[in-house]
Amino acid sequence: MRLTVDIEGLNLEKLLRAAAQGGITLRQARRLEGRTMRVSLPFWQMKALRALCERFGWELREHSAGPVLRSARFLRRRCMLAAGMLLCAALVYASSQMILAVRVEGAQENVAEVRVFLQEAGVRPGRLKQSFSLDSLREQLALRLPGLSFAGVRYMGSTLLVDCQPAREGEQAMIAGSGMDIVATQSGIITHIYAGSGTPQVEVGQAVYKGQVLISGQERTQAGEVRTRQAQGEVRARVWARGDARVSLRVMRTVETGQTRTRVTIKTPWSERVVRDAQPFDEQDQSTRIEPVVGLFLPLWREIETYAEITVVPEAREKGDAASMAQGAAEEIAKKQCPSDAIILDKWVDYSMIDDEFVYATVVLEYEDSIGGRNAAP
Repeated sequence: MRLTVDIEGLNLEKLLRAAAQGGITLRQARRLEGRTMRVSLPFWQMKALRALCERFGWELREHSAGPVLRSARFLRRRCMLAAGMLLCAALVYASSQMILAVRVEGAQENVAEVRVFLQEAGVRPGRLKQSFSLDSLREQLALRLPGLSFAGVRYMGSTLLVDCQPAREGEQAMIAGSGMDIVATQSGIITHIYAGSGTPQVEVGQAVYKGQVLISGQERTQAGEVRTRQAQGEVRARVWARGDARVSLRVMRTVETGQTRTRVTIKTPWSERVVRDAQPFDEQDQSTRIEPVVGLFLPLWREIETYAEITVVPEAREKGDAASMAQGAAEEIAKKQCPSDAIILDKWVDYSMIDDEFVYATVVLEYEDSIGGRNAAP
């Protein structure tokens, strides 16, 4: 930490010699004018230099201080501010490591049981986050409350959030079929598994394929024997629905050639007569208007049909428009494969183009669903 000072007086070279003899380290000495010199020195030698200047009659003025010294002076003048800042930082860190609130969502009629479980587990405001394992809480909660098909435990800042999904009726057990095992009806990634009877063969987070055994129809007794019984339980997983669609980059547009023909028919409520006939074009737009016959107070009118010749012209479609249309169509196809009450968790879209004629879009939707089914009886 250094100081830069200005020294004014006569015979400043004598100052440099006297400072060197007194052990004062002066650096970056330079004259500003005839009687003024600017030098740099360590701040702890300032007292000795001031005494030297007073002895020989030189005037000493501080010019600037280094950044470290300025910070030290600021903190010394603001000691209470520094202490408050340190205390605030300590409190913020401490609060980030603690549970300040516990919130339960989606438990419905199971909310009281969830709160009792949390109290028994010691989860309450004021406890340190590191005192609990979220994975362990999640597993224990799933075993404790079979009325929940899913229970997620996570932190939102300093709030412990327990996000529950109640099980729908018939979701947990009694899967129809005569087989002994419960197998996957489609591929997915396991999010929840509950076995009322039988032995689970997979775990949460594991990827499974269609037909894989999820809950085996075998159990091991306390005596170590293996007995066979029909597996009962519920397995939920993240699964996917896919839709593919294509849209042409060429659109057919009709253009009028300018050629028209008119057909006029006189009509009454009882009869009609063509007074001007015209043959239709192979490709045409047709318009009709009805006019009363002016000057006659009779139920008589004139029907005028106009034929306008058109030609079909191919026109290029913007790739962005085609991609958007293809994505929309593919997404509709994928949604039809999802249950009506499915909540879409994620979506992937992929585009490709072949021969500059078509834009292909593939949409994959991810949602959560029950995938447990019964295998065929042996």
